[in-house]
Amino acid sequence: MRTPRSSSRAPAGRRTAALVAIACVGVAAATIIQPVGWNQMSHYALVRSLDDGTPKIDRYNYPTGDKVWYQGHWYSARPPGVAFASLPFYEGLEATGATHTYKTWIAGRENSELLWLLGIWAAVLPAVIMMLLVRHIGDRLEPGFGTPAAVTLGLGTLVLTFSTVLFSHVLSACLGFAAFAILFRERHGRQDGRLWPLALAGFVAGCAVTTEYALFLVAAALAVYAVYATKRPLRRALAYAGGAAAGVVPLALYNLWAFGSATHVAYANVSHQHAGFFGIELPDPSVALQLLVSTRGLLTLAPVVGLGAVGAVLMYRRGYRREALVVGAVGLGFLTYNSGYFLPFGGSVPGPRFLIATLPFLCLPLVLTFRRWPGPTVALAAVSIVLFGIVTITKPLPAEGEDLRLWANWLHTDHLAPTVLTLLRVGNPWVALIPFFTGVLLALGLAVRAAPRLVVGWRSAAAGLAVAAGWACYAMFGPNLLGVDRAAARILTVDTPGETVRGLGHNQLVEPVLYSLVGCLLALVAMRLVTRSRARGEDAVPEPDRWTGADALTREADPRPVAGI
Repeated sequence: MRTPRSSSRAPAGRRTAALVAIACVGVAAATIIQPVGWNQMSHYALVRSLDDGTPKIDRYNYPTGDKVWYQGHWYSARPPGVAFASLPFYEGLEATGATHTYKTWIAGRENSELLWLLGIWAAVLPAVIMMLLVRHIGDRLEPGFGTPAAVTLGLGTLVLTFSTVLFSHVLSACLGFAAFAILFRERHGRQDGRLWPLALAGFVAGCAVTTEYALFLVAAALAVYAVYATKRPLRRALAYAGGAAAGVVPLALYNLWAFGSATHVAYANVSHQHAGFFGIELPDPSVALQLLVSTRGLLTLAPVVGLGAVGAVLMYRRGYRREALVVGAVGLGFLTYNSGYFLPFGGSVPGPRFLIATLPFLCLPLVLTFRRWPGPTVALAAVSIVLFGIVTITKPLPAEGEDLRLWANWLHTDHLAPTVLTLLRVGNPWVALIPFFTGVLLALGLAVRAAPRLVVGWRSAAAGLAVAAGWACYAMFGPNLLGVDRAAARILTVDTPGETVRGLGHNQLVEPVLYSLVGCLLALVAMRLVTRSRARGEDAVPEPDRWTGADALTREADPRPVAGI
């Protein structure tokens, strides 16, 4: 007869499992060495120029279109936040001599060992911090479900792909969500009237704007959240605004140094940015639809994010109304702005990269859908994880207009990303990916271990399979049959005149989606086996008696009725 563990050790074990699961996601992403592109080279050029004591990138005028010509010199077109964050790490590498001995063209791809290392610092680490924050707040909303939501964010969204490249989006999204986490803790923690958390949240939000200008939308939404329906709103507003002003001081000083004016940003010298307000004109509802449900749309590639939006409604009904409104404001705000931008998808990327800032907010409510609809949530998380896994290990930055059927072709021809094992002269590309696959599988297993109340009954599993099948039918055939892809083709190549989107008239995601369905089926079967094991094991979770997966033990542990969430 098994001796039950003490109640103090079990939660400690689950906390350890949660932290290790998130760390495994970071390790998996850190093993991948991706090709370089315009955006990454622009950040890298600015890092090296700052190290030389100048904002001008003339000396490091790499092949990149993300640069501007101003008063006889070249400058990076990127905001300086990533370069500021990367500079100490770069100088540390320089002190060890690594900047003079790094490898390039690893496994025959146009990549760089040095940019890979900078990406671990400025993209992978922020992704891990962001997942930890989602897990922390998620466990406050629905105890025990924060880890599955956090791991889904890290593996089943664009966060996975962009944590492997030196872009600004993951770092800025991390900063924006960190500001929200500080305010959330201040609202739901000790009510002692301290103002420094608001100033700190404002400062972090200001740093997010310094990293990516569009994060102003998050900063504005959080300003309302910080002062709405509270005592002393004026003092709170001033504290938050003061912190935000301090956060954008580095941006103002950089602009003054580079362009002679604190308010002159590099974007002002990009030709496409001259129309409207820095390239943003009136929102177009048809473009918003394409951003969501075209072949490269957010909900097509990561359908689990759609459940996050549904989860925000559950948050509102649960009583976290202000937090749910923040989720909605950030999501709708970015979708509206992005639909009016001259380059909505962001160029040569697998999905709408400017919406990455919304993902931690939209994945946070998954804690409630994992509880209420475990089968469908597990199913959509599984298909999202498999699909973005394929994207990440093949070619995450497809060329302008490139047919996405090549993702499957790259898998079949072993055209896979090199990894840390490739640096150790492991020639087989699939063997080289073992650290990535190991990290992913360990993260998923430990996430389930950290969520003992995540149970999937047969009806819930069947519902999940049905939902995944419905998504698969649309993802394979819908964007082409409904003409969404044809409409999106006009904006995918707007910055490359004469370029066309190859693959129009074809269903581009058939094979990747079929692989995702296999992963979904395996995930549902595994969760069903875990549920049966838990019913007999130390957690003593009874068989689920409803298609939702809710059980008597769960309802006893949480007196809030499931139907009334």
